Amino acid sequence: MPPHSVENACIHISGNSGYSRHGDTISLYAERIDNLNNSGITSGNLALQLWGCQGPYNGGALTGWKLAELNLGTLQANHFIAPVRSDVPANFPEHGDYAIALVIAEWDGEDFNLIHDFQNYANRDVFLHPCLEGRVSYRVTADGHLAVEVERIHNPREPENVSGTLSLELWALSEPYHGGVFSGHAVAGITLETLQGGTSWSNCAHKLAIAPPPPGTYALVLMLREWTGNGYVTRDYFNFNGRETFPLAISPRPSGVAARTNSVPEVARKPASSQKAVTTVSITGSKPPSQAGAERTATTRKAEDSMVAVRIAELMGYARRVLEKIRQQLSS
Repeated sequence: MPPHSVENACIHISGNSGYSRHGDTISLYAERIDNLNNSGITSGNLALQLWGCQGPYNGGALTGWKLAELNLGTLQANHFIAPVRSDVPANFPEHGDYAIALVIAEWDGEDFNLIHDFQNYANRDVFLHPCLEGRVSYRVTADGHLAVEVERIHNPREPENVSGTLSLELWALSEPYHGGVFSGHAVAGITLETLQGGTSWSNCAHKLAIAPPPPGTYALVLMLREWTGNGYVTRDYFNFNGRETFPLAISPRPSGVAARTNSVPEVARKPASSQKAVTTVSITGSKPPSQAGAERTATTRKAEDSMVAVRIAELMGYARRVLEKIRQQLSS
């Protein structure tokens, strides 16, 4: 059941409210939150949530992307909290512009599904993320590696908005990817660097070790993912035409070549109405699958070693960004 408004709502947002975005965090603000229950009943656990929706929220079922959530605990009848102000981790949606709503929701035993009050903001908010552009291709080389090429990787954000550490990952899935949570097998990957807003990398070519999935036929998707401090988030993706059978045939033949001429993928970019605001896979989900038994191929060991290096680079990149924020605060 999606979050939905309740009858006889008694928890209210009073006065001014707002939000602001700072890198991977969102600052939430509400001047005052009241429990106006006339029966003297203490509320259940409450949360202040920020949502991105296709249109303004007007009650009923709430569908969209939960951008941020701040736990408030319970609130006694005829009491209030004032003011409410806190920085919380951000969970950004896919490319696009969204109507933004702030809601106060109560725990129903499963989630914060009982919406008592909400405030819509007049201006829609635009979310931009690093993306793949132009021709995207892969081929199997004669020495059993994957040669992955991307014509352009672009960061459309403002110049001062540097991306998190980016990575390219080729995944073998049971079906083509259309956004949201996924499960499958990481076939190959490489950690890139952070990318300055408004800049691009052109003619990207990488030769990657293969961590083969179990034998079978799969849909292959190349994902551009960004480290946010809370894990990797899929920012863009490209589904290759056809399906690939593993074990791969080792030959220099071209394979999976495909082209795209615009910066926005032709695959669906908006979440389904029933989908929660999650487009991430846990960090452990990014690693190549371990193989049973003591015997592992040298190719698999090399792929796993490369993913360990990925994690180390991510942590170093995150530490650099934290130090930069501290320096900015000290200089202000």
